[in-house]
Amino acid sequence: MKVLVTGASGTVGRLVVHTLAERGIAVRGVVRRPESAAALRARNLPGVEVAVSDLSDEKVVPALLDGIDAVFLVTANVASQLAQEQQVIRAASTAGVQRLVKLSVGGASPDAPLALARVHYAAEQELAASGLVHTVLRPAFFMDNLLQFIPWIDASGKLPLPTGDGAMAMIHSRDIADVAAVELTSGSTDNHDLVLTGPEALTIDQALSRVGAIVGRPLSHIDATREDFLRRYIESGNTSEYAEDIATLYDGILRPGYGATITDTVEKTTGSAPRTINDFARDHAADFALGATAND
Repeated sequence: MKVLVTGASGTVGRLVVHTLAERGIAVRGVVRRPESAAALRARNLPGVEVAVSDLSDEKVVPALLDGIDAVFLVTANVASQLAQEQQVIRAASTAGVQRLVKLSVGGASPDAPLALARVHYAAEQELAASGLVHTVLRPAFFMDNLLQFIPWIDASGKLPLPTGDGAMAMIHSRDIADVAAVELTSGSTDNHDLVLTGPEALTIDQALSRVGAIVGRPLSHIDATREDFLRRYIESGNTSEYAEDIATLYDGILRPGYGATITDTVEKTTGSAPRTINDFARDHAADFALGATAND
């Protein structure tokens, strides 16, 4: 068996590559930049080949599917995201791929308040019409999202985000990768739509408190305005369009607690309980410690 993994240098994609390689599954990992390819090759994972390709170029996509049995589909939030996913889905269908697993979002619909959710909905419609056996993964808020905000933590350990006291069933990216690996290698001919969460719903303040206890520094959340978040997020290098979407997610969806529902899908699918925020803190203690040094 051989699996094509798009976004193989991203948060979830790289973990899917690693998890499949650990299980002895051959992988073709697709990345956009030569430096990402070099980093992936440097990991020396058995059975993993690396392809540098722009999924926006429809001429190169069919060749990526040569000899592929299953596809893990994730693309970056860029202007061509929908076109990229549609091209991969169509090429996979033409190539006779046995199964496609797509990383999506919750609340995907044609009139969703988030542009990214509307894009995912359109891609899912393409997938549903393709005839491919498929699984759609809908993870809750990534614990890993906290890592991007380490530079925002001030010297007293406070992180400003516009989430208020909204609780969220945050999930470790490794659990998403584990579920993806099971689905990619499944012999099932059924289509699945899986909502993935962690084991408990936490506010940002509760999560940071737990992380701080593990890391050994006091961490806490202070509420921020949408406007303050937009300014900081755009200054961090994000486009204004993407910043508006994330601000709506945090202030309009997570703040009211719409991300708090917990499912048992991770444990049912993998046989293991989902990782906790303490597990995440132990995995990334060095990142938070480095952030403390940089912000002192």
